Amino acid sequence: MRYVFGPVPSRRLGLSLGIDVIPFKTCSFDCIYCQLGRTTCKTIQRMSFASPEEVVANLKLVLPRVKASYVTLSGSGEPTLSLDLDRLVREIKELTPIPVAVLTNSSLLCRPEVRTALLDADLVVPSLDAASQEVFERTNRPHPELRIDDIIDGIRAFSSDFHGKLWIEVMLVKGVNDDEAELARISSVLRGIRAEKIQLNTVERPPAEPYVRPLSGEEMQRARCHFDERAEVIPAPRDRQARTGNALDEGGDMKAKYAQILGLLERRPCTLADVANGLGLNMNEASKLLGMLLSLGLIRADSSTGGKAYFHRSRGD
Repeated sequence: MRYVFGPVPSRRLGLSLGIDVIPFKTCSFDCIYCQLGRTTCKTIQRMSFASPEEVVANLKLVLPRVKASYVTLSGSGEPTLSLDLDRLVREIKELTPIPVAVLTNSSLLCRPEVRTALLDADLVVPSLDAASQEVFERTNRPHPELRIDDIIDGIRAFSSDFHGKLWIEVMLVKGVNDDEAELARISSVLRGIRAEKIQLNTVERPPAEPYVRPLSGEEMQRARCHFDERAEVIPAPRDRQARTGNALDEGGDMKAKYAQILGLLERRPCTLADVANGLGLNMNEASKLLGMLLSLGLIRADSSTGGKAYFHRSRGD
């Protein structure tokens, strides 16, 4: 399917059936931690990237044979860049009782038309990784016209108008946005925003930049102390596996995809693009599947030669 992928396991959403209508790495940010690599088209211009009719047709073919916790607009770029976002949300909701989620980097929530486009979603998950311009630029490397104060105002305005579930994600990077002063600033901002959850996350998949490091579990718990009772630490994949069992048992189609990736990596090391292109997967789906295999210790990642490559654990390359 061109626009529909999964369902894939999500640490926050359970099994997520993805909708990806944005060209690969077309985004308003170039986050240092992004598992999909560097942004190649940094833009804040909204446009129609995909035919809504074709997206809906793809979805109609998939829905009868899948079980998912959410249909999620996310993927390879920033979904609010799509001018068809409101129409897509409405038409997906007409097709299925599965709730619709939108994951956004929050960059365009300062625009009233973007906030309006999201109002029919069941769940919106905006991110806020900084509350000062300096840390914002260091962490998210935004389009030069973006200002963190405008983004915060946009999240606040959206939280007042939106009647669905609102969860705020804060991605923490060691030594970049996790100092006490910045955590206090983010926490202060979020106290004025109506959100059901504040989800504290850290780097789990190989990031865009090799210097990016995750916080330890203990450091994440210390960071949580800066926030109010809505804050929760998103468990690392290994922690989640201990509670929910082995992801490789999640269903025949999923098991087949894991087996295909492992079979490919047994033959030769591959990049994310190699895996996606070789197996006909969406890049975001391939990234999530590789992330799960990494968390289970079945593969390893190596960036020592410049490009990021994935290896089967049985290989000595």
